[in-house]
Amino acid sequence: MKIAITAWLAVALLLVGAGIGRAFSPDETVLTVQVSSADHELEEGYFALGEQGTVMVKPGTDLFRFLSRHRGDSIKIVLTKNHARELSKIER
Repeated sequence: MKIAITAWLAVALLLVGAGIGRAFSPDETVLTVQVSSADHELEEGYFALGEQGTVMVKPGTDLFRFLSRHRGDSIKIVLTKNHARELSKIER
């Protein structure tokens, strides 16, 4: 399940990165965004990343706890290309 959440987060962040990111190399993008979430959104796991991105995170996960702790703060997100090939597994 963590892999699926990470994959969805990566897709969302790539879309955000296209608009506000700064490329240091062809395989890396660094984003600085402010994390925000209203109380009712927090209960459902929705977080806004800057003005252009929203991510939905499963409550109770490590990523959820991180984003909850940093609501209102600016955070740096580094996206890099993964050169290793891996098969994704969706756990139910």
